[in-house]
Amino acid sequence: KIALLVGNNCYWHHPNLMAPVRDVFELRLLLEQLGFQVVSLLDLKKAEMVTAVSRFLQLLGKGVYALFYYAGHGYEHSGRNYMVPVDAPQPYAPENCISVQRILQKMQQQQTALNLILLDTCRKWYNPGCALSQVQPLQPWGNTVYGYATSEDAEAYELQDGEFSSGIFMKYLKKHILQEKKVTHMLEDVLEDIGRDPLVTGKQVMEIKHTLKDARSLTDPI
Repeated sequence: KIALLVGNNCYWHHPNLMAPVRDVFELRLLLEQLGFQVVSLLDLKKAEMVTAVSRFLQLLGKGVYALFYYAGHGYEHSGRNYMVPVDAPQPYAPENCISVQRILQKMQQQQTALNLILLDTCRKWYNPGCALSQVQPLQPWGNTVYGYATSEDAEAYELQDGEFSSGIFMKYLKKHILQEKKVTHMLEDVLEDIGRDPLVTGKQVMEIKHTLKDARSLTDPI
């Protein structure tokens, strides 16, 4: 079980965020309880994100449960999701950002048993004039789960809690992530809790996409 967590807070050319640093820290502790080897990184430039992802991919192999979590600025363009490094210029363009779909495609090539991508980022549609990154369609291996903190063309919100800040998504994910349930069922519990939160009613609804054909749980012994 291997996880890479990336939280971008302090941006050079975009508004700073507050929640990712705490959310990455708390998720790391929970995943370690589940037996994951975790690498957690903060405030990465584009070159650093590329390096971190390539090293992460080298650790994956047949039978591995792979989890990738990103909290920070992001956007969606023609169904593709992009993560914004801290050094990305204004305005965003795909060549300055990191394609989530490209990472997932490479995760699949390692013949992993489970690929779980958790994106705690906005998904506003952006920059229709830009060219898309090149991505091949995924192989139909039935091992992929996407947990989006918010739905298409919507924002993801942070909560101020005294001196700390946390994303709405992480507030409920940490409540459910240790459950012995198929990972998609665990995420459905998170979705339902976010849907009941009056602070984000009509603003943020989580979305789950998956091709998971086996009853894989994050609590599975490896």
